[in-house]
Amino acid sequence: MHWIPRQWWAGQDAFIIGGGSSLRGFDWNRLRGRLTVGCNDAYELGSSVCSVVVFGDMKWWNAHKSQLKEFPNPIFTNQPSLHASGPDWILTMRREPQGSHRDALGWGGNTGCLAVNVALLLGALRVFLLGVDCHAPSKDETNWHENNGGKPTAASYERFKKGFGKIATDLPKVFPGRSIINLGPDSRLESFSRMDLDEVLK
Repeated sequence: MHWIPRQWWAGQDAFIIGGGSSLRGFDWNRLRGRLTVGCNDAYELGSSVCSVVVFGDMKWWNAHKSQLKEFPNPIFTNQPSLHASGPDWILTMRREPQGSHRDALGWGGNTGCLAVNVALLLGALRVFLLGVDCHAPSKDETNWHENNGGKPTAASYERFKKGFGKIATDLPKVFPGRSIINLGPDSRLESFSRMDLDEVLK
């Protein structure tokens, strides 16, 4: 179903649940009752933790669509094939290669960038990044969940950083007055200001 954005979250804080391994062992109860955009497998955390879910990869969709259909909260994508002819239980917008948009969803080479654009279109005033590590972990675990397929390369992480950099450049022009804040102490994404997670959640 083609999505016409509504500012359901106007003026509120939203948290992006990225896939980075820094979230292994995270106490997900800390996010209950908060507005969150879960990337990909985050829907498996349940509807009380993951307010909405986003994805952009067709291979991921084919592997998860049967389980995803049971997820009760909104599901967003900018996957071109699904925008053209997807099921009516997912919300779609056309894909732009980079940046943030009001009439489309930017891709930036990764689901995290897509998630930020969704949060901004939903009206979030501050968007906090969790698990957007943008570097390979020390162990052979690229995600906080057990699905470690399609492991990013060093070049992939550089592409991710460029995607977020374009969002940072666009932000004051496309969504003036909003902010994006990185909560990952070990994140190598330098495009946004940082805060401490405990300070935000206190």
